[in-house]
Amino acid sequence: MRSTSSMSRTLRTTSSLAPASRTGPTPSVLVGLTVLLLMAPSVFAASAVELGQGISLSDEDLGLYGVAVDADGETAIVFGAQSYLRALDAADPSQQVELIWPGSNQLLDADFHPQGQTAFIVGEGGLVLRYAKQDQSIEKAAAEASLMFADLTAVAWNTGGSWAYVGSSSGEIWRLRADADGGAEVHSLAGLGESPIMAIDCHPALMMCVVAAAIEGIGVIDRDHTFTWVGGTGYPWTGIECPTAETRYCVAVADDRIVAMIELDPNDLSKAIPVINQFPDIDAYFVGIEAQAGDRTIIVTTPAGLIEHDISRNASYPWLEQGDVNDLNVSGDRIVGTWGVGEDSGWLVTSRGWIVPYAPPAEGDRGILDLWIILGIPAATGLVLLTIVYSISPRFRNWSTERFGNEEAKRELAQEKRRKRRR
Repeated sequence: MRSTSSMSRTLRTTSSLAPASRTGPTPSVLVGLTVLLLMAPSVFAASAVELGQGISLSDEDLGLYGVAVDADGETAIVFGAQSYLRALDAADPSQQVELIWPGSNQLLDADFHPQGQTAFIVGEGGLVLRYAKQDQSIEKAAAEASLMFADLTAVAWNTGGSWAYVGSSSGEIWRLRADADGGAEVHSLAGLGESPIMAIDCHPALMMCVVAAAIEGIGVIDRDHTFTWVGGTGYPWTGIECPTAETRYCVAVADDRIVAMIELDPNDLSKAIPVINQFPDIDAYFVGIEAQAGDRTIIVTTPAGLIEHDISRNASYPWLEQGDVNDLNVSGDRIVGTWGVGEDSGWLVTSRGWIVPYAPPAEGDRGILDLWIILGIPAATGLVLLTIVYSISPRFRNWSTERFGNEEAKRELAQEKRRKRRR
């Protein structure tokens, strides 16, 4: 899809090149008209979704890093610099609860327990916080020393919620869970690399999780907490999403317009070798991926934009074009996360703290495009046939000049006929 404004510029250029004619419509004119008609849908083309009225969390730049949403789609947590935390009603983000933690660490990732009542939030210096939905409380969930005071960059609960996996900026991964003494049981995984862990996500049904590292590539954690690298080395991965229990696939993205499909099979790790595709024609970088609805995911890009990736079709579609971002608070900022509230609707979060809804255009906005589909395409097809007939039939050219030509063209045609009769 292309923005209306960019295609309007193209049409103006095309129309200015159409040659004038003194003897009626020439083939080049008809071809030009046909091209204009065939290109006309692009004038009305727009992104699959459009932005609505946003909500600002603060007058200041909050430096947000992301958002986590519970499995039921009821609560969203936004997190970021200076230990900023806020809980939002996922359906109506204007309903908010500020979560206070007396620290200044940057909070880098979060994930809800599968049961949806608690969440882990991780950040700099080995900080692991636990959020409880019941009383909107925040407390420390593990001692920083047990996580080597590392900067924790990724967290994900495994299927069933028995353990959470936590990754660091130096390549470590731990599994941890709360113990009976109010602390945490922590174990390090073996066989890891040394580059930052960029993302972790666990499949909702299979006891397997997928890990993305900045240099070593894609790895898989099985039900026994055994870690195995499966491929994708050298790509700058930025996100992973296992959106639904209805498919075995997870999707990973890398910032240089890479999308990888990863099939999970507990009995055959070779199936998890990433199937990688690159989209060289997209003028943006892929900075993250989130679940939307079913097996559909949303890839977040910079400059600000959204791309849908459909797992069942293994295909990607433009959703929100950069040229169609009409909210200056979004276009001049960085999208750090999204969450869906339906098949095609949801909310996006920016680094500065804007929460902005997206949804398909209103039905009235589609009327012109629908009319084009019904009328314009047959008309364009007819013009193509007319062009062919015109180019090969002198009789048809004469007839069209008599009917539609200007006075000078008609006089020239009459003179030509008299010359032929004299011969």
